[in-house]
Amino acid sequence: MKKKVIRCLTAAIAVIVAAALLSACAIIDWDEITKRLEGDDTTVSETADPGSTVPAQRTSSNIDTDSLFKRGTKADEVYSTVDIYGKNVNSVVGIRSESKSKNIFGQTTVNASSGTGIILTEDGYILTNNHVIEDGTAFKVTLYDGSTYDAEIIGAEKTNDVAVIKVDATGLQPATFGDTAEMVVGEDVIVIGNPLGELTFSLSRGVVSALNRAINEDGTPIIVFQVDAAVNEGNSGGPAFDSRGHVIGMVTAKVKSTQVEGIGFCIPVNDALNIAAQLIKYGFVKGKGALGIAGAVAVRQSFFGSTRVSGAYVNYVIPGSAAEKAGFVKGMLITEVDSTEITTPEELAVVIRGKPAGTSVLVKGVLDNENFALRVTLDEYTPDMVPSGWNTDEGTIM
Repeated sequence: MKKKVIRCLTAAIAVIVAAALLSACAIIDWDEITKRLEGDDTTVSETADPGSTVPAQRTSSNIDTDSLFKRGTKADEVYSTVDIYGKNVNSVVGIRSESKSKNIFGQTTVNASSGTGIILTEDGYILTNNHVIEDGTAFKVTLYDGSTYDAEIIGAEKTNDVAVIKVDATGLQPATFGDTAEMVVGEDVIVIGNPLGELTFSLSRGVVSALNRAINEDGTPIIVFQVDAAVNEGNSGGPAFDSRGHVIGMVTAKVKSTQVEGIGFCIPVNDALNIAAQLIKYGFVKGKGALGIAGAVAVRQSFFGSTRVSGAYVNYVIPGSAAEKAGFVKGMLITEVDSTEITTPEELAVVIRGKPAGTSVLVKGVLDNENFALRVTLDEYTPDMVPSGWNTDEGTIM
């Protein structure tokens, strides 16, 4: 691993200040994607046949979203771009997320990032991306008319990059949502958002470039559709409208490269609304599997330093969990789940959370230099599984 040499303190401070001002938006490095596509690790792909192993949004407790959110139909009138903006801009909000960190002098600094949101209900529920709010401790929401509200997190689902926040307000204008099952490649798409966190309520337009793409962020593939409308940092969480003014998707990522233009990705609104409904009702997405352990990176100490060992190290077993009942103990190194190789805790989390609660899985690994194989029936993941005051440096609860 190459050392990064800090040549001058002024430059270091400038980097820190610049990082604090960056707006929230998932960025995909196309050069890195190209490298991975040439190898075995596919980062962006099209979904294959029904037997494909590419993960999609998985939620087993579907809720009737039509009863909760305003839905449109194909029979609704088609509008001009000018009319779509005028009729829908009041359903879009800017989101400012603030967090605190220590600078190189040990002083506490406030970092701010920006994103976009979509009003779900008249009483203040707002849809956005998980990555817009996940590192924040305080949130401000700004409406098109300039009104500003404090917001709280109702629930977040990192796997599919969906979150719901709420402001204490009434009489808001909820967006009208379409049906992504009826989308076709080539149809018009209009994006409204806050690029760079400064160019508030900007409009860009284009077409749906492709359906059913699988993009891989932080090791978790999700299913999206591709657009060529301009999106930038700060657009994340914002709406993509069709020609009827229906929200058909939520902006989640863009491709960053000097050689690439006009490639952005949106979460299909059907998936986003199903997750949002569960976040509002339960505070989490029901039906996801849980093993009941904290998985950490396994490290074997040596005289010259640390050597990483492939697998997910069991750093903690939750009392009464499926893992404890099956015989899991601290110190195990998990290397395989149902014939899927596990080399990191992140890979284990993707596999476990991608299976419904109640699924029986065969987990293999090593303990005290001996192989083990344990069959376990997964619990349902709930936020209260995470111990109070849990330090994430000790591992991810899964």
